[in-house]
Amino acid sequence: MSQAKHLILSRIRKGLGRGALPMEQQQRLHARMAQPQRNLVPQRAQAQGQAAIDMFVAMATEAAAEIINISQLAQIPAYIGNLIDDDSRPLLLPQEPELTSLDWATANITTATRVAQKGDLISLTTCIAGVAETGTLVLKSGPTSPTTLNLLPDIHCVVLRKEQIIGGYEDAWDLVRQAKLPRTVNFITGPSRSADIEQKLLMGAHGPKRLVIFLL
Repeated sequence: MSQAKHLILSRIRKGLGRGALPMEQQQRLHARMAQPQRNLVPQRAQAQGQAAIDMFVAMATEAAAEIINISQLAQIPAYIGNLIDDDSRPLLLPQEPELTSLDWATANITTATRVAQKGDLISLTTCIAGVAETGTLVLKSGPTSPTTLNLLPDIHCVVLRKEQIIGGYEDAWDLVRQAKLPRTVNFITGPSRSADIEQKLLMGAHGPKRLVIFLL
């Protein structure tokens, strides 16, 4: 355990008025974290195959996401060209060859692989999975895929393969745990919105105004 983490946990224990847990309890907790047990999973979250795909599309559309069906990645530049109305701002990409190697030049699209900043127009990313029960995308951060690409541009485009669509959140966390747990996991359902001010729905309040899903 790092010194910083030890200090944080020590302060939490002090606030709770207790010391470290007995060794037996620590061992039980470590065992539970090593092999997480599922709780009750609702029937809708157990959908598979085409039923899961249909449910994802329905739920994502209800949440104001835009679904574009494609048969190959090579189709994406033409679609994104129709989304861009400002050639002065580049399309932001993660450093992932399957996206950076697409023919962006033919579509007259300038690309950049960097973290997103305030004022950026559009980004394109991949994802871990799509959760059918709520039409939610699951994305994780990494050295080549900064989380800012998911949150700052006005338009966030995501590539989702049909075989990545799963029933529920339990399946999603199983996928996340297969590799080293990332620093950040984002669950994204539709574009950003808020109705906090005078109960008027405002799109893009805390993130992208549009969420475009390329369903491959």
